[in-house]
Amino acid sequence: MKQQIDTIPVIEAFSSEDECPFCYLERLAEQRAMRYTLGPGASYMEPDVRAITDTQGFCRSHFQKMYEYGNSLGCALVMQTYLVGLQKELDAQLDSFRMPEKKGLFGKKQEQSLPLTQWAQEKNKTCFLCSKLEYNMNRYYATFFHLIKDPEFRKTVEEGKGFCMAHFAKLLQAAQEHLPNAQLEWFYTTIPGVMRENLARVQGDLDWFIEKYDYRNASAPWKNSKDAVSRSIQKLKGGHPADPKFEME
Repeated sequence: MKQQIDTIPVIEAFSSEDECPFCYLERLAEQRAMRYTLGPGASYMEPDVRAITDTQGFCRSHFQKMYEYGNSLGCALVMQTYLVGLQKELDAQLDSFRMPEKKGLFGKKQEQSLPLTQWAQEKNKTCFLCSKLEYNMNRYYATFFHLIKDPEFRKTVEEGKGFCMAHFAKLLQAAQEHLPNAQLEWFYTTIPGVMRENLARVQGDLDWFIEKYDYRNASAPWKNSKDAVSRSIQKLKGGHPADPKFEME
């Protein structure tokens, strides 16, 4: 299997023994994006980057991770200019705001799409870190579909631990766009089977984890079940729930 700069991360992820190689890649991509945003030599001091963060803002999850990262001053500076812009936009919305028409006493409720409502909803749809993460993950998906043309890589996938349900859904959605018929047949006859096998494996580990709390099994070995709870959560929803907070070095 020939390695190139763009294929190395994906090949490494599928050799990592992670419950989901794309969770592995997502964690690396998110940590790189966090360092880029708030780390040493951080981009938040660059006017062009600040212009983007002032427009896109951040989602709740990434604000939480930015707070945990530890660069409080950097986080404050990013929020400061974002809040300034947000208040200007809100002022403009309120200056042009008109009350919706009153509902009739017996008339049907009329759905009215207010500009203020639309604006508030849109402000909660964008996130600078989410957009960077999505861009990098789309590249990884494309690389995966390129690599499965290689028999050696297909064997690695077949012998792997499958994927979390979230990334499994992404792959199913993208397969027809990226794969010719020859690879599509392999994909649909192999990947769902790999998922079934590995969901059963995780289920078995979780079952034994529960059984270990029966006093009759107190002296029995844990087998592979000690981390079954965190791995089961990952398999169901993705991510790495047992990870410590990602903090600035």
